[in-house]
Amino acid sequence: MFTRRNLILSFLILVTLSAGFAALSARAAGELTPKEARKVIARLAGIDLPSDAVRVKSISSFGDAYVVVAQVETAFRVVKGDNDKWRVAEIRTGDRRWEDVDMLVRALDAEKTSRVRAELETIVTALESYRREHGAYVEAKTEATLIDHLNPRYLARIIRVDPWHTPYEYEGTRTNFVLRSAGPDGKSNTADDLTVTR
Repeated sequence: MFTRRNLILSFLILVTLSAGFAALSARAAGELTPKEARKVIARLAGIDLPSDAVRVKSISSFGDAYVVVAQVETAFRVVKGDNDKWRVAEIRTGDRRWEDVDMLVRALDAEKTSRVRAELETIVTALESYRREHGAYVEAKTEATLIDHLNPRYLARIIRVDPWHTPYEYEGTRTNFVLRSAGPDGKSNTADDLTVTR
């Protein structure tokens, strides 16, 4: 139950920050005020929360954006599920309607899947550049070794873990490779894996 709750709260914070980054980054000068942060968070994902449902605890600058730590009033509907265990079934923010937690998790996984595909494509592009210059792919059994070979010449940023916080997997020979994210379940060689092979 706590894992789902943390996942939902992380989703809400992610959506808040994604929705607010454009507005916050566009500010030419000046600091983000708690009032402005409260407004951005209160409008997250199209949900209009009453202003007293959001309490800003701290604001700190993070590059050209801000990190806002806030407490958002949220209600959880908890039901008994399989094996007589309690689980969070729905979530409600403010006085809005109840939202299905499984639907939110699926939406979050879809967004993370898109990020994985983009990251895998970035790594594959770097691998192909390496192969063109060296005549072979990186020979390694771990993604960490792969990234050590590619960064910084072929890959500008270090990409080691997927959005589910599981390390990417790589196994490569001179002529071919397998690059994989274990997907939402965190287990390799299952149906939700995201894999690129050459």
